[in-house]
Amino acid sequence: MIDKLEKYKKIVTIISFFIGGFCGVFLTMHNYLNTFDDTLATIETTQQMALKSVIWNEEIPLGERASACDTYLSAGYNSLTKKECETIIENGVREGIFSYVESER
Repeated sequence: MIDKLEKYKKIVTIISFFIGGFCGVFLTMHNYLNTFDDTLATIETTQQMALKSVIWNEEIPLGERASACDTYLSAGYNSLTKKECETIIENGVREGIFSYVESER
């Protein structure tokens, strides 16, 4: 009887070791991947702010501002800056910097 208990104890110890190891690896990978998510969110925010800075800076040439608008809108950002992008495009068409195609709007 004692031999069976010792055998079961060894089996439970081995199973506990593997479950603990699996949980440890899982939690480590989870924290590691969360670090990447945080970094990605920071990069996206930085990109959005940099594009807004270019779009709203009237000292930057209109073509560069329009290019920043294209990137800003294609990334799916939507705010008051979107209205400024529409104004930039209208000014660019009016000044002849780039042409306006009805199907693109």
